[in-house]
Amino acid sequence: MVKAVDFIEANLKADIAVADIADAVSYSLYHFCRMFNRITRHTPYDYLMRRRLSESARELAETDKKIIQVAFDYRFNSPETFSRAFKRVFNVQPYQWRKQGSLDRRVLMSRLTPAHIQHINKGDYLNPVLEERGAFQVAGVMALVKDDQEVIPLLWDTLAGELADIGSIDTGGRYSGIAWYPRGWQKRGYLYLAAVEAKPQAVLGSALVVKTMPPSKYARFIHKGPYRDLGLTLDYIYQTWLPKSGKRTAGPFVIEDYGHKLGHPDDEASETGIDIPIK
Repeated sequence: MVKAVDFIEANLKADIAVADIADAVSYSLYHFCRMFNRITRHTPYDYLMRRRLSESARELAETDKKIIQVAFDYRFNSPETFSRAFKRVFNVQPYQWRKQGSLDRRVLMSRLTPAHIQHINKGDYLNPVLEERGAFQVAGVMALVKDDQEVIPLLWDTLAGELADIGSIDTGGRYSGIAWYPRGWQKRGYLYLAAVEAKPQAVLGSALVVKTMPPSKYARFIHKGPYRDLGLTLDYIYQTWLPKSGKRTAGPFVIEDYGHKLGHPDDEASETGIDIPIK
């Protein structure tokens, strides 16, 4: 299946069909489609189309190529066909995407790497549980995260120091990492809050900021493995599960729920709740 992905990636702008991909890996068409779907959670045609659309979206944002030229380059036979497919996947027309002038890389289908494939086949843990959660308050430390993720462990260290200074704190015992995506975050970066559930009066006089999270319906996923692999789970959520579920996000944030105790970020056996607000 990795070889099949390599063939697709090498031919995104070529006139290929699913049968050509099956031939490239010496499988029958039926067996290839069944295996590819089981292992990647995409049909071969869906993966091919999503990758073509994602790469065309990058070109629209990063080059001055005419939309019609981009459409033809990625084997769409007319601007109308391209626009319909683009709108179905990204919920905007190609010209609107270009006008935005920025890329939400979360929704662009990433090239499936061996790490992606291995990760989503660890077990049937990427099917979410839908749950309602009322408003809750957290207190923590926040910073802007751009390309460098090293600031995140520093935030957790700072939070631990602040909590030690406070001493006794009335918390719900749940630690949360909240990634917040404000307008224009694609260019400036997103905000990350390392926090613990707490009542505002419990942190008076400290350096901690208090945030009230709104009531929402969440899709809860379980990320298994170290923190460095969290991106693999998020890729699956945004690029595979959300498009297939027909649901949309209901807020510009993602909650990492670490429960009552923070584990070691390199622990291969750790499990982290990933809560996505949906509607």
